[in-house]
Amino acid sequence: MTASSSRSSPKVFQVGTLTYSISGVFALFIWLLWGDFCFSLMEVVWNSIIPLKIKELQAPNWVIGAIMVSIPQILNVLLNPVISTASDRCRSRWGRRRPFMLAATPFISAILCLIGFSPNIGQWLHGSGLGNLTGWSVGAVTVAVIAVLIFMFRIAELFVGTVFYYLFNDVVPLQFMARFLALFRVVGTGAGALYSYFVFPHALEHMRLIFVCVGILYFVGFVMMCLMVKEGEYPPPTPLAEKSKGRFAAVRLYFKECLHQKLHVLLYLHLMLWTMASACSVFMVFMNLSLGLTLQNIGTISAAVSVASALLIYPAGVLADRFHPMRLMVWIKFVMVVLTPLNFVWLFTNYSPSINFWILVTLNVIALPMTLIYQATLMPLYMRLFPREQFGQFCSFIAICMASVGVAGGLLGGIFIDAMRKIFPDSLFGADYCYRLIPAWNLFFLGCGLILLALVYKEWIRLGGDSYKAHSDLDSRPD
Repeated sequence: MTASSSRSSPKVFQVGTLTYSISGVFALFIWLLWGDFCFSLMEVVWNSIIPLKIKELQAPNWVIGAIMVSIPQILNVLLNPVISTASDRCRSRWGRRRPFMLAATPFISAILCLIGFSPNIGQWLHGSGLGNLTGWSVGAVTVAVIAVLIFMFRIAELFVGTVFYYLFNDVVPLQFMARFLALFRVVGTGAGALYSYFVFPHALEHMRLIFVCVGILYFVGFVMMCLMVKEGEYPPPTPLAEKSKGRFAAVRLYFKECLHQKLHVLLYLHLMLWTMASACSVFMVFMNLSLGLTLQNIGTISAAVSVASALLIYPAGVLADRFHPMRLMVWIKFVMVVLTPLNFVWLFTNYSPSINFWILVTLNVIALPMTLIYQATLMPLYMRLFPREQFGQFCSFIAICMASVGVAGGLLGGIFIDAMRKIFPDSLFGADYCYRLIPAWNLFFLGCGLILLALVYKEWIRLGGDSYKAHSDLDSRPD
């Protein structure tokens, strides 16, 4: 082939056994991003509406924390490693990722529709004798229905939420991965912005319609993506460990390797405290409502934050690339802790709803750049601190640690809010004043987490700082 003919040949991009032209890459992006749009809407709907509905049914805050945080995190700890391993080893004519997503999608969509009808189901069950049998009110029965449906939904959703992200590594050409992930985050935040501005203000009055429409959209859209995105062929999975080595030998080795180095242990503890700090985030919507804001106000702020995030995602990534993630992480989290007391502005003074709206806008504007840089820095930090050959193993251990803390945090956060209501009763301090103390919870755990991060930094410096290299060999790692 001559040089001129070589220049005129269309360029081909390869991922395993898959090959794409530039138009094929474009089509791949379109379908994956369309699936991301449907997936993001599904995730934001149940996370935003269910707490409002449970609160409307007069359930205590610990129940909200258990249903929204603890139950999903327990299932995450139990099922995530199993699903991930099964997907890695799956071999079928549909690939190793799509079978899990296709099998779970109908259940996710059906349960979303049932959640929309949960008030009707609760009323029917109460009237059919369950109320007399248990002594529960209609609201209590409805909360129980929602809890059962969320339990079932989370099991099905984990089969998609766990595997969906693995699909990218299997089908997206490496040359385009960074650009795809940037677009992926933009689409997700864009979907959240549209939902927050146009749909969330009507969350309670049109709950049934919202869940049914999103359930149908998710089913149609996600199945379309699974059918249009093809997986290649994979080599046979590595043989499982011999039984003679013991059933729990692999588990013991897993924990031994993940906990071998002091640097990693300190990082786990830091992330666990940081996770505990966010345990009360599910109650923030009630704090905003206590300030006199409407769902329309809250949705408008959330939409504006999402749009700004979409515009700033790429610059945040550029900044994260220019500095070592460890140093940048320390500075970013220090600033985040320093800014947290700004949220105490409502502890001693009541402002009008319009002033509260603009205070919230200002606080979000101040915090947004720090949040985006933190998100852009986190994965590069993991890549610098964990051995490349076992990167997935160490990331899965982080997920287990954070989910385990989330289980306790969901319950403890709700108990904290209920305790604050007794200490600061509504009759003396105004309706739902207890939610204004959420920043105190955040500040305590963020501060403790910052101390652990300082210890992580100190240990990193001891191991060489910028010259530190993670090792995959257990015996060669520094103690």
